[in-house]
Amino acid sequence: MIKSAHGSNEMTAAAIACHLQRCDAQFVPALSSRVDIVVYAKKLAQHARLYTEWQDTNLTGLVAAYGKPGERDAYISNVSVLRENSRQGVAKRLLASCIADLTAIGAKRILLEVGRHNYTAIRLYQQHGFTVCHSLTDAAGTADMALSTGQIDSLDTIKLQLLLSSRETMPTGRNYDTEIRDTKDHDYAYRFDFEVMHPYMIASFSPFFRPGNVLELGSFKGDFTQRLLDCFSDVTCVEASEVAILEARKKLCGKSVQLIHAPFETAQLPRRYDNIVLTHVLEHLDDPVAVLKRICTEWLSDEGRLFVACPNANAPSRQIAVKMGLISHNSAVTQAEAEHGHRRTYTLDTLEHDAVAAGLRVVQRSGIFFKALANFQWDRLLQTDIISTAYLDGCYSLGQQYPDLCSTIFLVCEAKREK
Repeated sequence: MIKSAHGSNEMTAAAIACHLQRCDAQFVPALSSRVDIVVYAKKLAQHARLYTEWQDTNLTGLVAAYGKPGERDAYISNVSVLRENSRQGVAKRLLASCIADLTAIGAKRILLEVGRHNYTAIRLYQQHGFTVCHSLTDAAGTADMALSTGQIDSLDTIKLQLLLSSRETMPTGRNYDTEIRDTKDHDYAYRFDFEVMHPYMIASFSPFFRPGNVLELGSFKGDFTQRLLDCFSDVTCVEASEVAILEARKKLCGKSVQLIHAPFETAQLPRRYDNIVLTHVLEHLDDPVAVLKRICTEWLSDEGRLFVACPNANAPSRQIAVKMGLISHNSAVTQAEAEHGHRRTYTLDTLEHDAVAAGLRVVQRSGIFFKALANFQWDRLLQTDIISTAYLDGCYSLGQQYPDLCSTIFLVCEAKREK
């Protein structure tokens, strides 16, 4: 059973000290080599927010954090689980409770320090969205000093952070939480997207996947992420909407996914990736070429591949809408699309133009799913027995023959590296 206590006497200092002494050797380096465990336990009992898991009267796991309502930063001071209770998800459950509680009291960032060689702990924190914090407070506590990768490698401990709020990182003029809301006459995402397009996107991408890891840019609420987990064991996601990433954390809880809350323009990622996926994202960006350049120069590995999928301006459903007078031209951005953050509507030619302008080499261009009906019409059809799996497969196969008439167009790209 999970319990929490916020600076109360529910958890005695003696009980905490006993638990930490039993866990001492599991810390890297040993906790007793860094602090007086009895004194430290008393401090936690008096001042920390405590998240504990018990079996009968036995304290099996403890997460302790410092944070007050209204303060920007919170600090996780301790994460410990008895050795006999390891590999039972105790630390994951307690961290999830801690993050939810600190979010509820208004924290914008959670910080912690971990031993540089404590790889198990680092992986656990990364699965909950923590990333390396490339700055340290100076001795006076008044300034930040940037750390290079070499400096980080020389430290005994590294600092990690989990950003909980978009308030300080989002570019001005955009509210990503508002953009993902359904409008009166247009949903942000449809059943057709999740049940039809997502499986066919994976089918289109998978022959070109590289072995290794994957970075998903614009993971929304984690639905496509779950499909990527069937293909990769190492998945990292970046999402700009706070509302969406909180939903994704719930949906993907306990799975090997690192979730990072940040816009692509300012996101700081710790490594390069063998596969990078953007599905229905590029059309939302203020400067898509600039983001594609970041992907090419900073995030894509030397042998890596980028998969970009966008709604197609020339899809028959849009061309029919033009003939009906509902939109002015194929590439128009409708009012409903604009409210959802769309900045443009791509064709294969304009999509390839932006990729090449960013320094990418296109190795495959195609389309996904021939589509003559609008998404809301498809959602109604999917509630009936009119549409069979064979019919859907036929639309997918026809789309490969006529990519310019597909619902979605996509490119597979590689970085142009100088030899």
